[in-house]
Amino acid sequence: MYVKVLVAPESGLSPSQEAAWLNDLSPMRQAQIGRWPRSRDRHRSLLASRLLLAQLRRLGHSPGALATLRYPERGRPTLDLPLAFSLSHCDGRIAAAVSTDGPVGIDVEKIEPLDAGDFRLYLNAAERAWAGASARRFCTLWTRKEAVAKAAGTAGFASLPAVDTSAGADRASFAGRLWRTTPLDVGPGHIGHVASPDRDDLRVTVEQLPAEALL
Repeated sequence: MYVKVLVAPESGLSPSQEAAWLNDLSPMRQAQIGRWPRSRDRHRSLLASRLLLAQLRRLGHSPGALATLRYPERGRPTLDLPLAFSLSHCDGRIAAAVSTDGPVGIDVEKIEPLDAGDFRLYLNAAERAWAGASARRFCTLWTRKEAVAKAAGTAGFASLPAVDTSAGADRASFAGRLWRTTPLDVGPGHIGHVASPDRDDLRVTVEQLPAEALL
């Protein structure tokens, strides 16, 4: 199983660029994004869609494929294409993972001063003990859990308590199966993981793109 990950820095968009990129999406997705009052939120989502488009072009698909991008209220986003993908964005980073051979989930986070003890609802006792007061370890756990939840097709934080990372440093159990969680090099000050089925033939590659490559 091959997973390709593209990572780019966050950047702002001009009004004309925002309008042009919105126009490539479906009317329903345009309406969803248009309801967000913060321009930064809109721009992050649009940058993620352009990273996805970069992936699709490398697979031989046309830019028009983005018009089939849908975000249901529950579950993972979809495209009318025979592939799996996952998007993530945070303060400073945008990421897109694509696989043509099985489900995939990705999460990236900026390392913030957070304490695992404050997240008892989402982390079990063993996870909280391992992370302690380390912000890096907390973000490691969080990105692994979110990536697995996305790969499994769930949405929101409700499923995170059921993602158990105690199976090992690169594995987690959820929804009755074992998942592989691969750490990603997403740049200083950030942590990322991609999740996929636990397969011996798994290969993950990461490519960093400059912001101007998406413009």
